[in-house]
Amino acid sequence: MKCLLIEDEAVALVQLKGLLQEIGNIEIVGEAADVEDGVQLIRDHPEADLLILDVELPGGTCFDIISRFNQLPKLLFVTGHEKYALSAFEVNALDYLQKPISIDRLRQALDRLDTPAADDGEKLPVLKEDDLVVICRNKYRYFIRVSEICAILSDENYTHIICSLEKRFVMKKTMTAWEQQLPGNLFYRISRQKLINISALDRLEIKERKALLWLRGIPDPLPVNNSAVKNLQKLVQPI
Repeated sequence: MKCLLIEDEAVALVQLKGLLQEIGNIEIVGEAADVEDGVQLIRDHPEADLLILDVELPGGTCFDIISRFNQLPKLLFVTGHEKYALSAFEVNALDYLQKPISIDRLRQALDRLDTPAADDGEKLPVLKEDDLVVICRNKYRYFIRVSEICAILSDENYTHIICSLEKRFVMKKTMTAWEQQLPGNLFYRISRQKLINISALDRLEIKERKALLWLRGIPDPLPVNNSAVKNLQKLVQPI
């Protein structure tokens, strides 16, 4: 894989190159440290498969570079600023990593290069628990860590995403799609209508003909049926 780096911080550049070398199978074919050199770098290397770049650069931002091209390699942002995440997603970035980055997080991002895009009709890429996603509600766009999602409830082809009392969203997305994308070690589908974050489990109240499930940070319990109760029991260990 041929890779271009655009980074103005010398220490960060050295660390990034070291991580890439440790991961392997990546050839760094060029580097730049500001906007104008970045533009020229891309023009000089049309064979590049991946462009890893910082956001704030001498002469502007990486978006000043991106805006000059109709076609670009896959984009991977590495920056110390979370505020540019939405702009990164709008240019179809492969991922958005915040400094300091770990080798595991970088490897996860690079693994997505081999994942087919969702609009190709293929399986959606699997999200990691520390991934940042954007969910729209009215005129606002909310940045949510995957680990913040407490539960997802189905409503035919729509789903309700519950993160907290204040953060509740509705999306036109099926439970099957969510189940494909969310990390299986963190989320468990206890019934056809409910997908829960295991780490958010608080308590279960079983009454005569119904059961109520509480999740941390959510004041109202979720009603669950007997089948869901049995599935929940599979998640816990007796003491």
